[in-house]
Amino acid sequence: MPSVHPVAPARNTAAVTEPGWVELAVAVLAALVLYMIGSVLAARIPDDATVSPGQVNFLISGLAPLGAFTLAVLVRIRDVRPFGLRTVSPGWLVAGLAAGILCFGLSWPISAVFDPFFLDSQDVQDSYRDAATSGLRSLAVTVMLGGTLTPIGEEFLFRGALAHFLYRWGPWTAITVSAAVFAVAHGIKSVMPLAFVIGIATGLLLRSSGSIWPAVAVHMAYNSAGMIYHGTI
Repeated sequence: MPSVHPVAPARNTAAVTEPGWVELAVAVLAALVLYMIGSVLAARIPDDATVSPGQVNFLISGLAPLGAFTLAVLVRIRDVRPFGLRTVSPGWLVAGLAAGILCFGLSWPISAVFDPFFLDSQDVQDSYRDAATSGLRSLAVTVMLGGTLTPIGEEFLFRGALAHFLYRWGPWTAITVSAAVFAVAHGIKSVMPLAFVIGIATGLLLRSSGSIWPAVAVHMAYNSAGMIYHGTI
């Protein structure tokens, strides 16, 4: 008579296919820790260092969210596609660059309307402008960090992790809330309204294209245009 072995209970093997609360919690906590570590290390840089405070801030603004995003991906899903890292046609990238230049053009009227409400705020953007106006070499490094690394890190975190998590409540919730969080993350200061507009533009392109790369293109174009403008005028 053949032996009878107990049947193991069926396990739920359904894979997690979209960012959830776990991914959001890991991303937020990791970002806070990494930003804090970056700030502590930046404070230890001597005043006579060749790197400028603006370049250090751009480096932190790129690496901290990128590290947080990486941990959010690895915690369960281990696949970047649910976070929007998908290939996209060149036309969408061109649209993203055009939208970034448009946002840069809108920065003057937006600033004219909202700057009077932030007269007493300390604008961290001053360190970025100083880095861009300290010669061509400094401008090139600043554009590389602030125009490439920072947009990738911030878009991966705010659109890749946060917006995709918020899609469960609908696309407009994801677009507007992620843009609002992105704006507040820049501080209650004059840059906040501009950051919200950029967040809306990147969120719309993320939703329309299904890929995060057009959103990154918006951010790259806006940041680079601003740094080149201030570094060459």
